Amino acid sequence: MTGQVRSDPETGDGITLAHLSDPHLPLPVPVPWRAVLNKRALSLLSWHRKRRHHHRPEILASLIADLQAHHPDLIAVTGDLTNLGLAQEYRAARLWLDSLGDPARVMVIPGNHDALVAGAWEAGATQWHPYLQGDETPHGVDVTDAFPALRRRGPLALVSLSSAIATAPALASGEVGAVQLARLAPMLRAARDAGLCRVLMIHHPPLDGTVSPRKALRDGAALRAVLQAEGVELVLHGHSHRTHHQTLETCDGAAAVIGVPSASSLDPEAAAYHLYRIAPMSDGWQIDVTARHATSGPGMVTGRGMRLTLARAHAACAP
Repeated sequence: MTGQVRSDPETGDGITLAHLSDPHLPLPVPVPWRAVLNKRALSLLSWHRKRRHHHRPEILASLIADLQAHHPDLIAVTGDLTNLGLAQEYRAARLWLDSLGDPARVMVIPGNHDALVAGAWEAGATQWHPYLQGDETPHGVDVTDAFPALRRRGPLALVSLSSAIATAPALASGEVGAVQLARLAPMLRAARDAGLCRVLMIHHPPLDGTVSPRKALRDGAALRAVLQAEGVELVLHGHSHRTHHQTLETCDGAAAVIGVPSASSLDPEAAAYHLYRIAPMSDGWQIDVTARHATSGPGMVTGRGMRLTLARAHAACAP
């Protein structure tokens, strides 16, 4: 692509989006025994035996301090803030979100741990409501109607989906569902008509083979069909606790599909967040991707970066 970076009237030369996922905030104690007489019992055992040693608050605190020092315009958090989806976890996560930034700058979606048992997400979602909303989300909308949501900032359309569903023990799969998919198609189309760079955030990776079948997106094929038919520029996800750089072909050209590790763990991969500098060009967008990784010591380091040059005819429609 040979187009020249052009100035955007609202944001100057572009916009910076930060992406983090799977912080798995510390589990509040004590845990009410009545609340774990279900699938939560296995997750609680896993937490005490293994995951509490991996998901460390000091790692997350260092990562967030580094992220804030880079002053991103928007922050996308793609789920698994909680471990058991308990009410007290949702309250603690709301305080953490408040410390992360103003709701106008932070957009969050749930992960499978946030919907670990039936009703957990529906009961806890009200705590996060300001961080879930899109620009046109009606006040007090029921959580079942909250997604997809869209926020427009300069050249960017940030679109959120929920793949969080309650599943049987030993499963961590997700599902978007027919209702969200039906709403997503015209949302992507309208953003395209407005000449915007469409970035989709979802917890579960949309491409087959990224995670094991028991952790996969059940209707990944249906989601991919919508994205291929309507187009998207970038898909951001979490869930695997690993970095992924993949590609999805769409009607408008190739879209990058990028996953980020957990924001609080050094295992199986060092905690990280990604910065995306999205700048409009004469015939598309230039996206500079910077990975910031935790180390075994204090502070963060810059990992391998990349530049995405996305040729898109609809970029000419931007004001």
